[in-house]
Amino acid sequence: MTGQANSAPVSEDDLAAFLVDNPEADTLQDAPNNGDEPGPDPDNSDADENPGGDAEDDSPDEDDAGDGASDPAKGQPSGQKFKVSVKGEDGADTELEVDEKELVASYMRHSDYTRKTMELGERERQAHSLVEQRLTQGLEQYAQQAMKARTAIVKLAALKSEAELAQLAATDRDAYILEDARHRAVNAALAEIDAEMNSVVQQHQAAQQEASAREVSAAWGKLGQHGINKEKLVSIFGDVHKLYGVEQERFAVVRDPRLVLIMKDAVAYRQLQDKAKTMKGKVREAPQLPAARQSTPRNEQVNKQLNKRFQSGKASTRDLASFLLTNKL
Repeated sequence: MTGQANSAPVSEDDLAAFLVDNPEADTLQDAPNNGDEPGPDPDNSDADENPGGDAEDDSPDEDDAGDGASDPAKGQPSGQKFKVSVKGEDGADTELEVDEKELVASYMRHSDYTRKTMELGERERQAHSLVEQRLTQGLEQYAQQAMKARTAIVKLAALKSEAELAQLAATDRDAYILEDARHRAVNAALAEIDAEMNSVVQQHQAAQQEASAREVSAAWGKLGQHGINKEKLVSIFGDVHKLYGVEQERFAVVRDPRLVLIMKDAVAYRQLQDKAKTMKGKVREAPQLPAARQSTPRNEQVNKQLNKRFQSGKASTRDLASFLLTNKL
């Protein structure tokens, strides 16, 4: 049997002669397989035991397999993985691993959220500024009206000067007494107007200072929960000015701590982006991995297995059919 296996048929006539001279070869296909003996049917290309059947299915894709072997990066994710640290609801830091695509998408969402929140903060600032402007305008109008009333009283009263009163006291004592009483009454009315004007101005200033103090206290309390003190706040404002070009004067009117937290996150995200660019540059500069070895063609694998079976004398007609199909004889 070994000698027959070594002289494998290469034509249909040889195959027919081989089968006629060896009728016992057909009986071997029903025997159980021993170890590595393949036992698939040549016509069943999906059976795992039939190396020839696999070769038949894989033969149209041999070119594709070769392409895949020559391009080891094909099918691999293109984005690099980056480890980032984020704060959870409990304030603890959690390390996450994100790819480049997710990093870009997160930046776009964060950028859009930051922009809209800053626009909202700008509208709130404008509304607050408008209210203060209206109050100031009202106060100015009240002061103007009070000054007009005071000027009108002085004009209508036609008060005499101190020199005129002294001369009147020397010439007409009774007229002086009446004029002095009228003079005192008018001055009392004017003093009352002046006092009311000063009171309104002081109340307005006190209300502004109290409201500002409450806002500052509440803002620092909120920022303190996130570990932001005056030095860190100045650093955040400086980074926002450097990265986004926001004028330093704009920070003087920031009263909402949420805006500060958004600025802090925006700065941290931009720093993370810069770090990602640096890491990608290092990855590009790093030595490349050796190319993957090209896999052995399927036909060679099948032929190698069949040759072992032919040489061992355990080959069956199925192995013979697989050999013919694999080599297209």
